[in-house]
Amino acid sequence: MGNTTISSLVLSDGSGSIIIENNCRKESAIVVMPMYLLDSDETDTFDYGGVTKILTITGVTIAESIADLKTWIDSIEALQQGHQDVSAGYPLTFTDDLRGTLKVKVLDFDSTWSQGTPTKVDWTIKLVQSSENA
Repeated sequence: MGNTTISSLVLSDGSGSIIIENNCRKESAIVVMPMYLLDSDETDTFDYGGVTKILTITGVTIAESIADLKTWIDSIEALQQGHQDVSAGYPLTFTDDLRGTLKVKVLDFDSTWSQGTPTKVDWTIKLVQSSENA
């Protein structure tokens, strides 16, 4: 899948950075309360409202040099900070061919580098969809 960016940072361009998996999970805020000694059709559920959308993007980036790869990793890591609010320019704009354009904040970033391929890194980034004013 090509053409994936978060703000102006390229996650996938179809050549040097390639997305291997684009996973989306939506989760409701439902509390399940089984009734003591009763069957599941007697289970109480409480919907506290709202849905959370989590995007997990897994990919590979191949750079011209180790320095270029380090710069790319540093740029991704800089997106995840302790001050992801509106005054700091968040939420970020995530755009790709599959999901379209979403406003997101960064939950997690993981990168794996191997000795045998010094200019390649495997990575995973987790994003949560956010309102524009939170």
